[in-house]
Amino acid sequence: MKNNLKSKIEYCGLNYKTEIRKLVLINVGFLLLSSVVYLFLKELNFLIYISLLQLVLDYLLLSKYSTKMKQLDEERENEFVTIISYFEVFISNKNNVYQSFCKLVQYSSDWMKDLITNFIKEIDSDKTVQPFINFANNFKPKIVSNIMLSIFTMVDQGESFEQVNQFQILFEQLLKSKKLENLEKKQRSLSILASLPLIGAAGMTITLTISVISIIGDLVNVI
Repeated sequence: MKNNLKSKIEYCGLNYKTEIRKLVLINVGFLLLSSVVYLFLKELNFLIYISLLQLVLDYLLLSKYSTKMKQLDEERENEFVTIISYFEVFISNKNNVYQSFCKLVQYSSDWMKDLITNFIKEIDSDKTVQPFINFANNFKPKIVSNIMLSIFTMVDQGESFEQVNQFQILFEQLLKSKKLENLEKKQRSLSILASLPLIGAAGMTITLTISVISIIGDLVNVI
């Protein structure tokens, strides 16, 4: 659990110790608040509300790292699609694979720039397919590996019409899959929006139920 959480936090570019310190401070704050409420108000209901709020907040804080990871993966996959579209333009304009990747650096984010720079260095020292595999391993979609292997064949066999055409076919498949993925994401967002009124109604029902139970409890104590 600890190693998994640490890897998630570091993957998001955050400091593990800082994030854990925040989490500990928040929980200590809730414990102090619960102690003060119990000592001065003697209300068990308030303690329950505070405990539930603490659990919800802890869940949100811990789940934000997974959400951030998914956002980063999606952003990086989208950027890969963008830079490969530039690569396609460079190849079509009679640049070789090495020259094309060198030109991609100026159009990349800092993360992608480091990735491409390391990739170019690996190509200089290793003429096998391994640098292309290493580059593809930074992305989850399997089609990225196929695209990078297709690019390697351009290096190994030359930028012939057949090799460029094979690369373009794979790239078109990637574009289609990303479009379908974005469409499905929009559909999920719309379905979530449609269910929000039901969630709100359920929340109000639970709040009213707890309030009624609390009032009945107070009446019983008075009697």
